[in-house]
Amino acid sequence: MSYPESKPCLWNEKYVIENLPTWLYTDNEEPKSVTQCKAKISALHYTVQDIDLQIEIRELELKTGNGRHVSAFEFEKWKVQALRAKQTHIYLLNAYSYWLLLNEKNACIPTSSEVLQKLIKLLIEEPVDFTSQLEKLL
Repeated sequence: MSYPESKPCLWNEKYVIENLPTWLYTDNEEPKSVTQCKAKISALHYTVQDIDLQIEIRELELKTGNGRHVSAFEFEKWKVQALRAKQTHIYLLNAYSYWLLLNEKNACIPTSSEVLQKLIKLLIEEPVDFTSQLEKLL
């Protein structure tokens, strides 16, 4: 993936998703830790929800005649901007989620033999919280 010389990629290439816009990786820093990445993902989810809520509120305001837009056309122009902002945040969610999956130690899916080994160990040890541990395992 090539980047304009004036804006270098701020992410390690192994975390770059090729079908996302390159500006995403030149304008936003790569997470520095799993915790920071999870916090960014959480904040982005709330931002996307807020954009949806703003769109819904303004649509209802327009229908009831109490809108802040002077016309339906003005509302539609604003809505395009809101949807573009939502798209940007979804792109970021995608990039951060990908980064997290590649960096989180617990993100690996255990193989069936690993699950079987842990199950046998649980059966042998018979811990007090056997049921909850079994649920986590399965």
